[in-house]
Amino acid sequence: MIDEESIVNVTAEQVACDMKGELLILQTASGIYYGLDPVGRRVWSLMEEPRRVGAIRDVILDEYQVDREKCTRDLLDLLEKLASKRLVEVKSAPAS
Repeated sequence: MIDEESIVNVTAEQVACDMKGELLILQTASGIYYGLDPVGRRVWSLMEEPRRVGAIRDVILDEYQVDREKCTRDLLDLLEKLASKRLVEVKSAPAS
C-alpha cells in the first residue's frame, strides 16, 4: 500500500513522450500505452528521481489550486494505478 511516506519513481520498463501537453507512456513488457493529463504529467516528472509521495503532493499543492485532502487522495489513487501497471516502483520509507 502506498502512503505519504512511500518513495516512488518511474521504472526502467517504460518509455514516455510528450504529446501536446499530455504524456504517453509505453509499458515495454506488455506493449500497452497509457496516457496522463497535464497534472499527471507533472507528477510523472517529479518521479523521474526517487521522491517521497508527501513531497510530490506538496509540489502539486504549490503549483495547482486544489484542496489538500483531494490532492492526497487523487495522488495516491494515481500512484496505485501506475504501480499496478508496473510503471512506477514503490518503496517503503526508511525507518527513522
